[in-house]
Amino acid sequence: MPSQFNCLRYWDLSNQIRLDDAIALWCNVDPAELGRLGYDTHCMSAKRAALVTALRDGLLEYEDLGIPTGRGRVIMDAPLDELLEKDRLLIKKPSLRRWFEQLPFEDRPAFLFDESRQPVLPDGSEAAEMNSLKAIAVMAHLLARSAPGYRTGERPNAEQIGKAVAEVAQQLFGDDVRGFKSFHKKVGEALKVFNRELPKRSWET
Repeated sequence: MPSQFNCLRYWDLSNQIRLDDAIALWCNVDPAELGRLGYDTHCMSAKRAALVTALRDGLLEYEDLGIPTGRGRVIMDAPLDELLEKDRLLIKKPSLRRWFEQLPFEDRPAFLFDESRQPVLPDGSEAAEMNSLKAIAVMAHLLARSAPGYRTGERPNAEQIGKAVAEVAQQLFGDDVRGFKSFHKKVGEALKVFNRELPKRSWET
């Protein structure tokens, strides 16, 4: 029978996770064992309180599972407390990972941070998109360091970088560069992610 740790690869395939499942995996417990453990261990209550506080403070993104109706519709957007009470809340894993990265102490649960399993994430997933944005932000900062024309003050100039990328893309690929013409928006989005995750770090460090 596969161990809980072998099953982590399958948890990687989802971009959302239920609160109870996240707490169990954070405690290195198979979520299927929660019932036998009485839904508690020596630290589960504390970890639940921490995650609920983060949800209420707007530090974690989440979705409503919704309530299917007889007409094929799904009722969503219930208040947070109702979602918690009725176990209809799904935490978005990229936001959960960012929350862990910003904790004042080292606590990196394997279900979010075991990098050896990252290749199983499908292309286009939310986690993969986040990594792409980080890479774009790093390249924008490198370009701003090397050429003053690509920065405003101490920060990369997304519009100038996007314009330069579109011009080079047109030289390389011809006129069919529709995706590159708005690349400055992608650079701007990437820099927002960079600044949110590294708020105290300037491009010079």
